[in-house]
Amino acid sequence: MKLLTRRTSLKKKQLPQFICGVTIMGIVGLSGCFSDSSSEQEYVEETEVVEFTQGVITEVEEAEKDLFKITDETIVPTKEESRIIASYLDGARDTFTLEEVQLVDAEGSETSSRRSGLSSAVTGGLMGYFIGRSLSSPRNPGVYKNTAAYNKSGTTNTALRSTAKTRTVRKPATGKSGFGGTKSTRSYGG
Repeated sequence: MKLLTRRTSLKKKQLPQFICGVTIMGIVGLSGCFSDSSSEQEYVEETEVVEFTQGVITEVEEAEKDLFKITDETIVPTKEESRIIASYLDGARDTFTLEEVQLVDAEGSETSSRRSGLSSAVTGGLMGYFIGRSLSSPRNPGVYKNTAAYNKSGTTNTALRSTAKTRTVRKPATGKSGFGGTKSTRSYGG
């Protein structure tokens, strides 16, 4: 009788492990069935998109004609408050909003030489992340006026990224072929 009791209690202890094992095997089996019957996964690309909740004010100064260097980058509460403050050799100053910076970057040489000269400095610094530079590409130390400005930018970069929101965007992959990729809406008959 003691032997039978021991077997019963042993089975009770093994029951959760048995259920867990069967569940895992079932999930693996079902996922294999779904991945074989549904080719949708093959046609979808997932991209992680980072949306900044804060903005940055980038101060640049003209070091020589049409060559700008970043002197300071400061975080501001919202992306819409982002600005570039440019100081020129002749003593003039300009302020550009993020929208204006994006236009300068898109139009390039079609804008005034003063504005187009800002493009390389701006895209190499933190403002570059706001106008399309990948977050995986590092800041360019060559666009900063000195080591102190570059080092401060690293701290600002960390603070800016820590408040950013990340989301995954799914879209159909390009260049894929096969059956089931498109759906016809045309009908025949009468």
